[in-house]
Amino acid sequence: MAQRQNAPKALTKPVFDKLSKVFPGVHGYNVYLRIDEVKKETITRYDGSKLTVAEGVAGDETGIIKFRVLGEYANVIEKGRVVAWRNGLSEVFQEHQRLSLDQFGRITVENDVQVAINQAGKKYSETAFVKQVKTLNDDSRRGPRGPRGNNRRGGDNRDNRQDNRQDNRQDNRDNRDNRDNRTRDNRDNRDYNRDNNRQENRDNRDNRQDNRQDNRQDNRQDNRQDRPRDNRGPRDNNRDNRGGDNTRGDNNRGDQNRRGQRRDQ
Repeated sequence: MAQRQNAPKALTKPVFDKLSKVFPGVHGYNVYLRIDEVKKETITRYDGSKLTVAEGVAGDETGIIKFRVLGEYANVIEKGRVVAWRNGLSEVFQEHQRLSLDQFGRITVENDVQVAINQAGKKYSETAFVKQVKTLNDDSRRGPRGPRGNNRRGGDNRDNRQDNRQDNRQDNRDNRDNRDNRTRDNRDNRDYNRDNNRQENRDNRDNRQDNRQDNRQDNRQDNRQDRPRDNRGPRDNNRDNRGGDNTRGDNNRGDQNRRGQRRDQ
């Protein structure tokens, strides 16, 4: 048992495809290519180290394509060589396909492999690729749990969340409008009630003044009719006294005249 567990696993033999099977954005491919053109240059990094860059054109029986390789594998590439592009990258640079390598890829020289370049074949790097914006429709909306319509984290849940969010926003707007209307109605009612109260207060004040004047007039008339002669005002008493004094004066003058006539006799 221990020997079986410690036994190393046998490596699987890589499968090499034609260049026609390498699509843009597909990585991890293996392909045999013959180098048709190559141009190398050495650039200096910020730390002062040197880096070799190889750019050119390679192809097989299906067509030709551009490539760009950095570092140690750039020195392996030479014009006319047949190389094995292992675990390569198919990137899109400036809307055109180009072969490259990452840290997991490598290039080896294959002297036993025969590859012929078809110059009349397809030129893969001349086809322009435009980035398309993915549009979602009813058929393409699929959740991580399955097609649209599944209750578990499907497309319906996303649609329901969006609908609920829109409904909540509409409800908030309606509530805000209702609050504004209530505030406006309350303000109008307060103004109307204030005006009515002011008018009622003015009417009550006028009524009180009228009642006060009527009461005063009635009191004066009642007092003038009910009080006795002696209790009338000083002017009326003086008038009566003055009349009495005149009568007494006339009587006195008559008495004096009669005395004078007796004295003469």
